[in-house]
Amino acid sequence: MASYSASANLYNVEMVTLPTGLGLESYGSAIDETGSVAGDTRNGTDGLPFRDEAPFGLDNTFVYQDFGDIESYCYRQLGYNSCENWATREWEGINNSGGLEREREAYYWGYTANANGFDNGAQIMATPTSAYVPGGGTLVSGSNNVIVNKYSVDDQVMGTTSSGYYDFGNYGLAYRERGFVGTTILPPATTFNDEPVSDIVTKMGRTMAFDSFVYPAGTGPTYIVGSASVAPFDYGDGDKDYDGRDVGRCFSDGESIADPGAKDYCQNFAFSTKGFIWSSDGSTGISVATWNKLSEDTEFIRDQKSYMSSVRGAVVPNSALIQNEDGSTAEPTEYEGQPLLVGYNTRRDDNNLLMQASIFYPNFAVGEPLPTTDNQWTTKYIARAEVEDDGDYIYANTRATDINNNLLVIGESKRSGFYPENGAAANRIFVADAAAESPSATYLSETGESIFFSGSGGEAKAVNNYNEIVGIIDAETAREYNGKQRRHRGFINPYDFDVGTHTTRRALFQNRAWWLDDLTNDDDTSGNNNQFRIIAASDINDKGEIAATALYCAGGYDNTGHNAYCDGGTGTETVVAVKLVPTIDFNSPEATATITPRSVEQEAVERQGGSVAPWMLGLLGLIGLRRKLKK
Repeated sequence: MASYSASANLYNVEMVTLPTGLGLESYGSAIDETGSVAGDTRNGTDGLPFRDEAPFGLDNTFVYQDFGDIESYCYRQLGYNSCENWATREWEGINNSGGLEREREAYYWGYTANANGFDNGAQIMATPTSAYVPGGGTLVSGSNNVIVNKYSVDDQVMGTTSSGYYDFGNYGLAYRERGFVGTTILPPATTFNDEPVSDIVTKMGRTMAFDSFVYPAGTGPTYIVGSASVAPFDYGDGDKDYDGRDVGRCFSDGESIADPGAKDYCQNFAFSTKGFIWSSDGSTGISVATWNKLSEDTEFIRDQKSYMSSVRGAVVPNSALIQNEDGSTAEPTEYEGQPLLVGYNTRRDDNNLLMQASIFYPNFAVGEPLPTTDNQWTTKYIARAEVEDDGDYIYANTRATDINNNLLVIGESKRSGFYPENGAAANRIFVADAAAESPSATYLSETGESIFFSGSGGEAKAVNNYNEIVGIIDAETAREYNGKQRRHRGFINPYDFDVGTHTTRRALFQNRAWWLDDLTNDDDTSGNNNQFRIIAASDINDKGEIAATALYCAGGYDNTGHNAYCDGGTGTETVVAVKLVPTIDFNSPEATATITPRSVEQEAVERQGGSVAPWMLGLLGLIGLRRKLKK
């Protein structure tokens, strides 16, 4: 379609094709600048989310071990009136797959993967490697979980894989999570405080990979950012034992036992983590910053809790990357050419370790080589996104999730279950300016956008270099606390930031945020787009193409409304990865589009088909993060 033509809808929906049998549900997780889409599948529920260093993003004591712990988390932090049912599904799984119980009992039962990764329609990371082989066993094919986070700057898929299980009579796990880029698996730290790490960190330590950057800009090598284990958790704490299996036995006389992955009591061993940077081949790595904004790390556990940190986004600002709308070059910031990182870091308050949204600023000048020693970035916590407010822990935790070339930061603050707002302990989405002397959060619910109502919850997934933010947001205002789980929809917000916003491009969105379903509405009941309802948006490139996830009703919904039935309410909906493709060139000055918001059906919709439930519960589990913190 020519760039100057008008369109009745801003986006078309394209389903992503996957190998047969890869999973019952598929999720679009990442998109690169060429439009390639990568993602992951599920057959059941996650149990504990695969993208969180601490369970549900808050349990830095690592005591969530069984059904009762998951149910307690739901009552304390989600507040649903159906927590027993919610916890049962997260514990037992569904479709004979997934659920935390299968992981906890894998040593005796064996294990089949719940999550598989894909890139451009092909499976990835089907056979992970591990230098450490528990019990000298044989890797069980199809036993490793894989999730996808993003494409690297050189178009390699990044994500997280487990080691899979090794069969030696029983089944041992080497690591639950290790980040990867392409086919390279990223190792944990080798030193902590200039001393070699514990042997159990080397063998079973966890890592995650979330983003990448090139430094020096345009000419240097690629670096991967995420998190890496640096020290064991408090293995003397009996609350970390599952079913009487004493994790303290993983150590003897202060030293890790020789083959911990071959023991049932070490299968759930966990660690303190640092925000981390690796070379793209994984051969070298450094931690980003100290915990607690101290000059050095004097401890790695306190009161049974582990210090935690993670880098979720990275950028090396380049003012020449995208010209201003008038064709001029943008004004460089003081951070031009320097690697800025975002994520979270730990702040200690007495014996409480608070995980808080952070921006990491380099301590070295532009042009200087990337440091080869640890802790060469300084942490700044983002004001108004701190866990503690006026003496109360109003948030369970907070984190920044992405940053773009204009230094626009996006993130989330999980409202504590003991301080709900407007009927929900919601995951509040915020933006901040990393160029500010004292970065401060502005919550989208404060911007006057109708889809971000007071008490709304969601996920801030990605922002492109035109300040277009995508993610997940509540699609109804019903009470969640002592009520039911809210439905969710994918959204896009062309945010009006001081730097990098193009007014003509933003005007195509009528200068406001939208549920993506409104932008895919071509008002054609029999058209392709009416087969989909977009429930999550995970990534967006500078063309405006989006990696997303949709409910799919083959043949189309009964009408084009938001809550339309699939075949009168008896049809089967499935969860599928999709790519959203603009119908016009967003950067053409002649481009025009007509947005026709979908109608809102008043009747409650009873969804059919078993595949919907795991998605909804999995999504709500990810959104309803974190556990109570006590002073």
